[in-house]
Amino acid sequence: MNYKVQQGGPQQTLRLPEIKFWSDKEKKLVNTTLFSEIAFKYSEIISSKDKKKNKRSQLRKFYDEVLFFYDRLKGEKDKFQQFLPYIKLIRAKLYYSLGRKHITDEFRTMVESCLNQVETWDDFEVFKNFFEAFMGYYRYHRKDD
Repeated sequence: MNYKVQQGGPQQTLRLPEIKFWSDKEKKLVNTTLFSEIAFKYSEIISSKDKKKNKRSQLRKFYDEVLFFYDRLKGEKDKFQQFLPYIKLIRAKLYYSLGRKHITDEFRTMVESCLNQVETWDDFEVFKNFFEAFMGYYRYHRKDD
């Protein structure tokens, strides 16, 4: 996907990288650029969109929900499959927020792309860490929220 971004200079067209959790899932090797380059690029582009949307408090609601499930399940990983449908319910909440014009399609695309990869506890843990990195970078890019 290509997106136009302007932050204090001339407009640039950026191509978002694919969100791919694993470089080798069997060996549990996380994509080396996921938490650095990829999370940074998504935060840069999403933060540059409509300033009335993607408020940090709105995005934080989604991140907090991910943290809720993570905290609830980290001591009981064997129950992960039981909770997976409720984790995937975040997708419906994304569309609700999108319909209310609280978030942009770029944010929905990012989270949905991650949710589509979550099938195991390890996947979910990578998703949580990616979202954490994204939120940190987002704070940097969108200081005035």
